[in-house]
Amino acid sequence: VDCSAKDDARSDARAADRVQVGLAGEAGELDLPGLFAVRYTGGLFAWVTENRLERPAYRVVSRLTDGVEVRRYEAYTVAETTVKASFKEATSAGFRLCAGYLFGKNSPRASIGLLRRSLPASAGEKMEMTAPVRQSVAPRGRREVKVSFLMSKKRTLGSLPVPRDAKVKLRSVPAHFAAFKRFNGPPPTDAVVAKKEAVVLKALAETGGVAAVRPVAGGETLVYGYHDPFLVPSLLRRNEVGVMVEGPGAK
Repeated sequence: VDCSAKDDARSDARAADRVQVGLAGEAGELDLPGLFAVRYTGGLFAWVTENRLERPAYRVVSRLTDGVEVRRYEAYTVAETTVKASFKEATSAGFRLCAGYLFGKNSPRASIGLLRRSLPASAGEKMEMTAPVRQSVAPRGRREVKVSFLMSKKRTLGSLPVPRDAKVKLRSVPAHFAAFKRFNGPPPTDAVVAKKEAVVLKALAETGGVAAVRPVAGGETLVYGYHDPFLVPSLLRRNEVGVMVEGPGAK
C-alpha cells in the first residue's frame, strides 16, 4: 500500500510539473509581446521627451553629398571634462562627471574657498538636461576625449554654479562652423566614428572655388549623441559625427 501511495504521489508531482511548465510556456508567449510593448512605449516616450530638450542654435549653410550638412553654430557654454582613455571608456567616465555637475555636484558661485568645499551636497543646484552630449576626440595617436554637456542659454558663464569636481571645467564655445553626418543607431564605436568621419571628409574634399569648405587643420573629431542609449531604441537614436570647418564656403 505504501509503495502504491508513493507511486501515486510521484505521478501527481510529475503531472503538476507538466502543468507548471505548460503554464510557464503560455505565460511566456503572452508576456513577450507585452514586454516589447512596455519597452518600446517607454523608449518612445523618452525619445519624445528628449527631442524637447534645449539644443545649441545653428543654421544649415549648405548641404553636401551623402547628406553632410555644413552648419553655423551660435556661441554657447559647456561643462566639460577631459578623459585620457579609449573612446568608449572616456565617454562613460566623462558622462558621469558632467552629469554629476548638472544634477547637483556644484556649489553656488557666491561661496568661495574652503566655505564652498564644506557646503552640504544638498546645496548644489540641479539644472535641466540638454542635448546633445558632445564628445571631441583628439587627432589619431592621442588617447584623449573631451566630453561636455551644453549649458542652458538662459545662463551666462558667470552665473553658473562652480563644479565641485576639479575635473569638470566650464568654458564658452565661440560661434563656429562645422560639418556633420547624421545617422541613427546605438552609440557609435570607434570603427563607426571613423567611417562616418571619412564620409564627411570626402564630401568636403568635393567642394571647391567660392563654395570650398575644408576641415580645420589639426581639429578634433566631433561625436554628438542626442538620446539616452539605454531607454531610446537604437532605431530612433540620433547620432552625428563631424569636424570643425573653415573656408569661403563656410560663411
